[in-house]
Amino acid sequence: MPDLSKTQEDSRQISLFSEMCRSANLSSHIHSDEARSVTFPCSGRGRLNIVTCQDDGNIDDMADVNGLDMSGINLQISMTSVLPDFIPIIPRGMFGRNSYEIPSEIVGVMLNDILTKRMSARHGYYRLPDNTTIDTDILRRPVFQGKKVILFSVGQDILIETLWWERHKMNLFRIITDIGFFAVTGMNFSLISGECPFGHALNIKKTLCYCKELDQLGVGTIPHVYAVNQYQRERWKIWLLANPSVKVITINSQLQKRQKRGMGDVFDTANFLLENTAVEIIIHGRAKGALAGLKKQYPGRIHFAASGPLKNALIRKDKTVTEYINIFLNDLTISTLS
Repeated sequence: MPDLSKTQEDSRQISLFSEMCRSANLSSHIHSDEARSVTFPCSGRGRLNIVTCQDDGNIDDMADVNGLDMSGINLQISMTSVLPDFIPIIPRGMFGRNSYEIPSEIVGVMLNDILTKRMSARHGYYRLPDNTTIDTDILRRPVFQGKKVILFSVGQDILIETLWWERHKMNLFRIITDIGFFAVTGMNFSLISGECPFGHALNIKKTLCYCKELDQLGVGTIPHVYAVNQYQRERWKIWLLANPSVKVITINSQLQKRQKRGMGDVFDTANFLLENTAVEIIIHGRAKGALAGLKKQYPGRIHFAASGPLKNALIRKDKTVTEYINIFLNDLTISTLS
């Protein structure tokens, strides 16, 4: 891979913590210069769901996903349907509604909304209730009748990590397969700017392994892509070019809306992959600003998915779902023109 450290816009002056990062020593699939952006200590985890190069269990973590080399994952199932500009993600509160209220053949549902028990917050932290399972009858709900349903594998970190570590015990992939989703996105494992690149590389490989397990069972998957530096974007480009069956990816912009740098990472990644590959991208979450501008620049290749318009219709009750979706799309147009 070429040396990009002189040109990448997100290079930072080496900090004390970056000098202590040993991630590149663990794998040749992490560039040594990625440590330049580390702003949190790699020793002493101290933060929930954060994996670093200095954790005792990182060798086991790598073994769990057969190393950090992305090239070992090859997906075969290709999506065939044309995606709409906007994919409504249906919140739990609308499961009992009639499907004709949702003006789209293709809709989405989020992983945390198909649990038999809701996630709960206690003392500021989310917890997964005991005996929580996936509702295997979810597609029999009235709102999903006649729809092609995409499962967006997103949720709170505690949910994602728990399902990942319990995946074999609970037969997760067979359960998802048997439900009959039209497609399933890769798990949205967190990549946080400033954290150890080892944790980044591990989470990227984990989401690809999740896709591979479903792909082998005949399920169409949509890899979840996120990157916080140019080295990671290059690795995604190489992987996508080597997997031409992958026609669509998704990028989550829900949490990044609170962070200017986070939204910049989303835009840079989406723009780079649109320019250097042939994939279409589903932006899940925030859509205004520079992201909306990509739709004009790459017509037909940017799609947006969100639950906001449906939640507005559910809570406010002053407009229909269709009217709130039209407001969402109109705001996109205005954002693109401004």
